[in-house]
Amino acid sequence: MALIHLLAPVTAADIVAGEPLPYHLYLANGVQLAARGQNLTDPEQLEVLRRQCWRGVTTEEQPPADAISLEDAASRMDQQAPVRFQPQPRPGLSEAVALVADDMSLSLKLLVRLLREQGVNRILAAENGRQAVVQFFRQRPHLVFLDIDMPGLDGIDVLKQVKFWSPDTFVCLVSGNATMVNVKVAKTYGVDAFLVKPISGLNLQRVLTLYAASLDAAT
Repeated sequence: MALIHLLAPVTAADIVAGEPLPYHLYLANGVQLAARGQNLTDPEQLEVLRRQCWRGVTTEEQPPADAISLEDAASRMDQQAPVRFQPQPRPGLSEAVALVADDMSLSLKLLVRLLREQGVNRILAAENGRQAVVQFFRQRPHLVFLDIDMPGLDGIDVLKQVKFWSPDTFVCLVSGNATMVNVKVAKTYGVDAFLVKPISGLNLQRVLTLYAASLDAAT
């Protein structure tokens, strides 16, 4: 597969509901959200692709005049007009969908097991930040647990993207090194909770209590 080395703006008219996508579509940070030939019908997903995505330019292509480097595209992310998913009701734990992202397999499996013990039955797993962004885009879970120290896109990066799309989603950052810098930055992006490693059932229960309290506040 040829490597992507530039990004070019998409043509909104190319992104048509129910028709195969004409090219791979990327966020400005290089995360591929959709593949060429994929058919999408969800209007909110399509709006993200039209307004926030870029098409990749490979090393084998003649670059168009409006192509820019990956670094330049990433620097423009904060300048993009927001595309918000419609707020969705927060269900109880037994009906909620949780996304867990951690590059450490043992930590990922532990948190998944502890969530199941607390009554969360529907769980998505991601092995890195890029997978977490794609899983959120496709599935829109109600709770998101993000390890801070993932390579590439870390938990703070994913938190920022999730809250950009869906400010009401409950997001918990997980780390064995929750420094004050991380805490302050995460709060500016709207983090809802922190979970410190090594994770225990009791500490997870405290986080889930915050989620449950948000349900009570909404009724």
